Amino acid sequence: MQYLKVTNLTKSYTDKSLVDHVDFTITKNQKIALIAKNGAGKTTLLKLLMKEIDLTDGEIDWREDIKIWYLWQEYKLDKHVTVRDFLFDFDTNANREQEVELNISVDKLRIKSYLGQTMDTLSWGEAKRVMLAKVLAGNPSMLVLDEPTNHLDLDMIEWLERYLKKHHITLFMVTHDRYFLERVCTDIWELERGKIHQYTGNYSYFLEKKAIREENEKIEMHKLHQLFKKELAWIRRAPQGRQTKATFREKRFSDIEEKFDTKRDVRFSESAKLELGVEERRLWGKILHIKNIQKSFDTKKIVNDFSHECRHGERIGIIGKNGVGKSTFINMIMGQETLDKGTIEAGESVVFGYYEQKQIDFPTDKRLIDIVPDPKLLEKFLFFPKQQHQFAHSLSGGEKRRLYMLAILQKNPNFLIMDEPTNDLDLITLGVLEDFLSNYKGCLIVVSHDRFFMDKIVDHIFVFEGEGVINDFRWTYSQYKSAQEEKLKKGKKENKPLAKQVEAPLSDKPKKLSYMEQRELDQLSKDIQTLEKRKDEIQILFNDPNCPFDDIKKLGIELSTLIKHLEIKEGRWFELIERAW
Repeated sequence: MQYLKVTNLTKSYTDKSLVDHVDFTITKNQKIALIAKNGAGKTTLLKLLMKEIDLTDGEIDWREDIKIWYLWQEYKLDKHVTVRDFLFDFDTNANREQEVELNISVDKLRIKSYLGQTMDTLSWGEAKRVMLAKVLAGNPSMLVLDEPTNHLDLDMIEWLERYLKKHHITLFMVTHDRYFLERVCTDIWELERGKIHQYTGNYSYFLEKKAIREENEKIEMHKLHQLFKKELAWIRRAPQGRQTKATFREKRFSDIEEKFDTKRDVRFSESAKLELGVEERRLWGKILHIKNIQKSFDTKKIVNDFSHECRHGERIGIIGKNGVGKSTFINMIMGQETLDKGTIEAGESVVFGYYEQKQIDFPTDKRLIDIVPDPKLLEKFLFFPKQQHQFAHSLSGGEKRRLYMLAILQKNPNFLIMDEPTNDLDLITLGVLEDFLSNYKGCLIVVSHDRFFMDKIVDHIFVFEGEGVINDFRWTYSQYKSAQEEKLKKGKKENKPLAKQVEAPLSDKPKKLSYMEQRELDQLSKDIQTLEKRKDEIQILFNDPNCPFDDIKKLGIELSTLIKHLEIKEGRWFELIERAW
């Protein structure tokens, strides 16, 4: 079933076409990711499809009977509406399962603590999660998502990944999360110089086919270069007469030159590697000593008696749920947050480079070349000569982050601290950054929700568990996650009926469960049975067309709490039953 047909779509600003005469269709159950360089027009294309901005040319035809929900990057929040009223503002014809879905999203995205706040009091990350919960529970035929994983922690991202894989929702999204691209998407579309290259398959397939396309482009580039040199030679020796023919050849040369320059820029950007052309600052002696530090805000513990001594070349990743204190910890290292107890001491040779997670605003009178005066350095970080004299404030969000990062790196720090450096960066820039950090000789501490980035860059991770607890895990993030899942499996084995087997000889060993644990196991069995019964009763009430809407709300909240309690009790039941047998 075709949901969308786009014909000859064009969007131009002055002489630049961000979308240049493209055609495509989207059909039911496709899960498409749109990728491109920052500033190439990804968000512009989404806005065109959602008819938020006017197109220059072409047609956009949506199927009339489908329901589309859109998660965008910019919100105008109503200061008089509470989060609860905003989320639970359903019409009376809404699907009754919608209430259940919303309560699950509220729980998984950890929105409960600010349901009573008005929308304008939320941070940007909190608002993004509220909007995401709303669109997921809207029972859509199709979702259009602009960077859905930004401002989510790792647990939230992995839940969203499972949600989108499980539900039969047609999806069109912009994202740079490579594990997300690999596990969720059926199609990868690349927007390049206004054109769309379509690849049917996941991210691995995309990389394979793109490599083939790039090899073909190398051949075409060589042929174009030969033609360019031939036409240039003709232009230089062209006679003054035969004006018509000369004008035609000059125009042809101009067209070839433009095409050659365009392809050269694309080829350079895809193969770029960041090598800072400055003398390396060496670390010697003491680097960073963190001794018995403590930090709390009122009754909330952020760090509780944590110590660590950084070694030469150490590369630390920091993970944990939103709000547990990751950014506060970094600000303590940088001296921007006071300690309640303990000490943090940096060695004399340490030069920090701190990439903060903040809104980036450049002065309106500053050009790129004013902020980073080295043209070659700008070009290595994908700012080509034509763009270097552009005003920095006019850059896209991702381009601003790229320039901000380069401004930090040009100071040649030997200890990099980066708080969510991958947010809003495109895949090409991520590749350049990863290549640089892989060869970086200094120390590195990075907070990131990008699992691929963490696996590739860091040696071990600090896991912020909450309540001030920080555990040092000496593997990659994927290895840490695998260990956690294995631990969970051991505690939650499937409750299969036990078939009769040959009886084992009686053992003289005492029972594995104590008397109190056996009583707890018996009570858990009864509690689980009661909760399952109530769960079934709620499901029956949801299916009753005469059930009042206000009752549906209350039942949805009750069901969400019930499911949470059921998971806890089942986890404990599995733990005890394994020991009992």
